[in-house]
Amino acid sequence: MRNFTFDLRSVLNLQGFSGTIPLFPLATVVFFPNTLLPLHVFEQRYRQMVKDVTDSERIIGMVLLKPGWEKSYEGSPEIYSVAGMGRIVNSEPLEDGRFNIVLYGLKRVKIVEIVKEHPYRLARVEILEDVHGVNEDIYRERIVELVLRWNEIIGKENESHLINIDTRLPLENLIDAIASLSVSNVFEKQEILEEVNVQKRAEKILTHLEIKIEVISIVANRRSQIVEKRNLN
Repeated sequence: MRNFTFDLRSVLNLQGFSGTIPLFPLATVVFFPNTLLPLHVFEQRYRQMVKDVTDSERIIGMVLLKPGWEKSYEGSPEIYSVAGMGRIVNSEPLEDGRFNIVLYGLKRVKIVEIVKEHPYRLARVEILEDVHGVNEDIYRERIVELVLRWNEIIGKENESHLINIDTRLPLENLIDAIASLSVSNVFEKQEILEEVNVQKRAEKILTHLEIKIEVISIVANRRSQIVEKRNLN
């Protein structure tokens, strides 16, 4: 997809939001606020969804499918009740009717009611706002410390595994960016998405980073020992 620009202030403006959004359920995607999500839309029902929202609020809810979804994917398999709501900031129609789109994450939302099932699900949602606590700077400092430590261990030679984020982001955005980039397990991601308390989200990310660093440190030490042993021989 070609480079594109957008007016972030306009994208984030939810004044007059209808409270009803189409749902795009996937088994491998958890979508966080203030992140970008490129999507290739090829199913007929979701092509129609993109066409429909393009003429309205351009908002879509990305929702995770629950395990066992394969049995009824063509219908309406079970989904989690908390989704990531985003607005289309770029859309590229293809000749055969498919679309390449990019969403910008707006808010966490709770699905209150499914108001339409076909051809795609339409849901009434409630926006979930972040809950802040005191002493959040302590969490920020520790998270930044661990991100820098991870990047140091990984090194520039493994650039694709670096956590490339702006560590000056507000804590809630920093956490969500790390979750989007670094957490590979979709169910762990979903737990983080569902947590509106920023400090509790921070604790989850701290645990995640600490485990990653412990594992990679053990691997790095083992490699060093093997190399040293080979050199001695």
